[in-house]
Amino acid sequence: MTTTTLPTGYTKAEWEPIVRKGRKLVKQHSSYQFALGDLVIDALVDHPRGHGEVTEVIELLAHQIGVNETTLRKYYEIAVQWPEEKRRSDVCFSVHEELAYVRSRYILIRKDPFDPISKEYRWTVNEAQKVANRAFDTPTNREERLARTRRLLHSDEDAAEVVKEMITRPEVRSRVVADPRSRHLIREAQYEHWREVDSEIEAEAELAPAQDAEEVQDAAEEVMAPGIGKEAPLEILRLIGAFASFFVSLQRIIPEIHAQDYNEDTKAAVLDNIQKARMLLDWCESAITTGRTDMDKALAKLLEDEAGQ
Repeated sequence: MTTTTLPTGYTKAEWEPIVRKGRKLVKQHSSYQFALGDLVIDALVDHPRGHGEVTEVIELLAHQIGVNETTLRKYYEIAVQWPEEKRRSDVCFSVHEELAYVRSRYILIRKDPFDPISKEYRWTVNEAQKVANRAFDTPTNREERLARTRRLLHSDEDAAEVVKEMITRPEVRSRVVADPRSRHLIREAQYEHWREVDSEIEAEAELAPAQDAEEVQDAAEEVMAPGIGKEAPLEILRLIGAFASFFVSLQRIIPEIHAQDYNEDTKAAVLDNIQKARMLLDWCESAITTGRTDMDKALAKLLEDEAGQ
């Protein structure tokens, strides 16, 4: 660990103003972090505070003020652990966060520990972590157990491995899926995963050289209906390929639907798109059976509206 107080090439006169300015900015930022946490606390006054209600307030507020939901939740949870009169304005938010679940935090924070790096008596994140780690050697309640677990699983990689192990336990799975917020986050993660997969496939297709008719036919063979071979027109092969992609996507997505969690606007949006899909399929059927490829006015209006969005 470094023990010097000055970076190489800097004089004390050059470095100290930078440190003072940085500490001032950290103090301002900490004030803003606590202020957002207090905002959630104030928003919940005289309202139910069950898990669902708090989550809804945080999700909507985060979206409407333009901050990350997880970040706002953290600010709220730390602000709850540190009533305004117990905080120190000269100690950064991150130190308060590290000490948030230490039982004796209100007493501990009054006395500055020695910082071996700056050679000063002041609270730093490193010193707060040391105190918190000692305090949680033997957790005595649920809050302390959870706090210690969060600290140990700070790495996303480690956290993901533990989650994968934990969901093999039936009771854990049951409790997770019983929580509306957890179900919502799982569905979001699934959506993001498949969207990334689809984007990668599209990117590869754009970078690949243009395929001639024979290559396209080869790629579509697996979705061919009986009686359709490589001699089929290119547009038919493309059409069947589009249907195959559509079928695969729906088979993957539909099992993830949890209608009980959706509001009426969400359901209406899906049903509206189903109606649009039916209209396009009717157009395709008409083109194949009659040879007419012109669309009716309703469909033309629909496509114009879609293009304009």
